[in-house]
Amino acid sequence: MALNRTVLLVLLFSLCGLLQAAPTDRYEELTGDQDDFDALEKEWKESTTDIPPLPDDGAWSEVPVDTLPKTQKAYLDLNTLSVSHKDYVVRYWLLIRSNAGGYRATFEGIRCATKEFVIYAYGDPKRDPAVRKVKAPKWKKYGRTKRADYRVELAHDIFCTGEIPRQLRQIKQGVKGLFEAHNPFDNWTNDD
Repeated sequence: MALNRTVLLVLLFSLCGLLQAAPTDRYEELTGDQDDFDALEKEWKESTTDIPPLPDDGAWSEVPVDTLPKTQKAYLDLNTLSVSHKDYVVRYWLLIRSNAGGYRATFEGIRCATKEFVIYAYGDPKRDPAVRKVKAPKWKKYGRTKRADYRVELAHDIFCTGEIPRQLRQIKQGVKGLFEAHNPFDNWTNDD
C-alpha cells in the first residue's frame, strides 16, 4: 500500500511539472518556443528640465478648452512645446487669460501614463524677472477636483493618446484644430 502511494505521488508531481511547462499563449502553442526572459519594469526618472523664457504676446496659440469659464481663454506656446522621449513628459508654456485682463502663465509638464502634472515656473511679463521658478516642483494628479479641470481636457484632447504622449506634430495639429484619424501605430514611427 505504501508503494502505491509513492507511485501515485511520483505520477502526481510529474503531471504538475508537465502542466507548468504547458504553453502560455497561442504563439508558444504553435511554435513550441517559450519566452525565457523576465519582463523588466524600469523605474521612471524625470529628465532635467530647462525652463524657456516667457513667450512674447504674439507667440501664443489659442487652444479650444471647453472646461474654462466663458470669460477665460487658454493659449499654448508652440515654439517651446516639447515631448521628451526619455521620460515621456509633454512640457509647455500655458497661458490662461481672462476678458478682465487677468494673466496666469505657467510652464508645466504632463505625464500621460500616470495622469499627473507639474508646474515648473510661473510667468508674468510685468515682473522682473518675468519667470519665477518653482523651488521644488511636485507632481500632482489632474482631474481630482470635482469641478471641471482643463488639464484633463488638454491631456485627453491634445497631449495624450491613452497613456502615451502624442507626437509633437500631432499636438501642434490638435492645437490648430487639425485632428488625424486614429492610427494605433502612429506613435511607433520616428518622424519628429
